[in-house]
Amino acid sequence: MKRLLICGLVAASLSACAVVPVAAPAGPFETEGDFSVMLQKDWSRWPSQINPATNGEFLTQDGVLLNRVHLVSIPDSEGLVRARRNVEMPLYTAGSSEFEIVEFITSSLEMIGYSDVEADLIRPAEFDGVDGLRFGLTGIWQNGMRVKGEAATIAHDDRLDLVLFMAPELHYYDAVAPEVEAIMNSIDLPD
Repeated sequence: MKRLLICGLVAASLSACAVVPVAAPAGPFETEGDFSVMLQKDWSRWPSQINPATNGEFLTQDGVLLNRVHLVSIPDSEGLVRARRNVEMPLYTAGSSEFEIVEFITSSLEMIGYSDVEADLIRPAEFDGVDGLRFGLTGIWQNGMRVKGEAATIAHDDRLDLVLFMAPELHYYDAVAPEVEAIMNSIDLPD
């Protein structure tokens, strides 16, 4: 009986430490990165600890395979994709040109299962008084589904702050795009 009680306490302790998706309620949202955003409605938050392929966290309305908003700050000489042994990963380099930032994002997406990734509507943008870059994305997920996305990037202070939205082209992109637009427009950088 004593042994069962000890095993039960150990199991309860381990499950209490498990990282699981949690609610991200509407309002100000502090990301794991070096910026915050404003959420107009509730989202599901997937912390970086349960994200096996990339650094950073996700927000989703319908599940990470149906739509995801990736929020991450990438330091100089690090990547969006989690490092893998004996695989060369795309790395962000402070001082990268706009073209190099777009290439870094598209190459990173191809490393995690997207193919034929292309950027379009590349344009300058301003976030919280700091110059940045916005662009659209298209590609094909590994299951053959066509996807669309949008990226907001701010290269400053030797890091790249990134809000990256990806969703299937059919229904899910259009259903969430207005909310994601508001999130990107609300990026708040620390003083």
